[in-house]
Amino acid sequence: MPATRALLLLVVLLFSARVSACCMVPLNFPGDVDQAQQQVLVMHRDGHQEMVIRVAPVFKGGGDGPLYMTWVLTVPSMPTGYREATQETLRAGADFHEQMFTLARRQWQARTRFLFSELLPTLSSAGGAPKLAELNVGPTVRVGSYTITPVQAVGSGALEALNTWLRQNGFPTEDPGHMKYFVDNNFTFLCIYVTPPSGKTLGSSAELPPLQVGFDCPEPYYPGKFSSRQGDFSLDLTVVTDKPLEMDALRARIAQLNAYSGGRVELCNLWSVQPLPEQILAAMDGRINANAGRWYVNRLVSRGFNPLGKDGQPAIASWNEDIFFPLGNHTDELPGFWYYGDEDIWFGERFFREHALAFMVLSGITLFSVLFWRSRRNRARNAKPKSPAAG
Repeated sequence: MPATRALLLLVVLLFSARVSACCMVPLNFPGDVDQAQQQVLVMHRDGHQEMVIRVAPVFKGGGDGPLYMTWVLTVPSMPTGYREATQETLRAGADFHEQMFTLARRQWQARTRFLFSELLPTLSSAGGAPKLAELNVGPTVRVGSYTITPVQAVGSGALEALNTWLRQNGFPTEDPGHMKYFVDNNFTFLCIYVTPPSGKTLGSSAELPPLQVGFDCPEPYYPGKFSSRQGDFSLDLTVVTDKPLEMDALRARIAQLNAYSGGRVELCNLWSVQPLPEQILAAMDGRINANAGRWYVNRLVSRGFNPLGKDGQPAIASWNEDIFFPLGNHTDELPGFWYYGDEDIWFGERFFREHALAFMVLSGITLFSVLFWRSRRNRARNAKPKSPAAG
């Protein structure tokens, strides 16, 4: 397809009447599309991210579904590569977290019990003709069921130029407010054609393979903001990093995504010193598959975080920015006196880790009691009347 025609088609798809969501149906399709679920695995190290994402679109009012679908996925920079991933890769991320979560629970249960669980972090669950130079269009790539073209709007007038161009050519335009954040922050829009095998439709609910995208990003990123009009979809997000996530920001993201915990205590920044599971290693780019010393894993599971508010607007519409996870440091790790991850330690060290807190507390209580007793005894001795001196 000639470059001019490809650009025209991509922009039309991106700014079609239904572009207010990240999944879109053709203009001649009588129905619409929502999402039922997103499954995401984020792998981040040294400013580079590999993201595996699977969306589950549900088509409404269109019989057997459309012949194809478009999907717009936002990323903070131009991608470095794509591949079609497998459901096993997504499952490996969730299983990795479950393995470390089980270890942490066991170690938490094995510690000496006290009634001050606050020691562990707990979390509730322009005029003129538009210039095409303001569009930075990357090469189109075919990856399995996906045909991907990255489009980046460059410059403060890019959005107006795009809408002006569309209007002059008789195409619907997009609400500038919906795109402003992404244009202002130089995001790249991945314009994706999703096509079933020849002669088939996507069905009423498409079973799509996961898509993996690599890109440079200083902090782990989840593309949630552009999905504001996709319904109140559920989310299963696993984040694997070489540094712990900053806890205050993580708490805010958990609340924002309405993530829930499997128990009374939420265990975050679980770390492993063992090699990553093979499925995860196979999915990682060569720049981030070296030994990190420790790998941290967090999982956010939400039944839905985009309900309609009293004003009739979806919750995501009120977000001022997309979902980034700032990285932290050792102060954001779980307490080392009881948590040792999957390290192979001997019995003595394990006993000390499990009961060190109890030993310190009991020692403190004993010392305080002894000092209190001696003080009372000295006061009692000093209060005794002294015997008259012998004459």
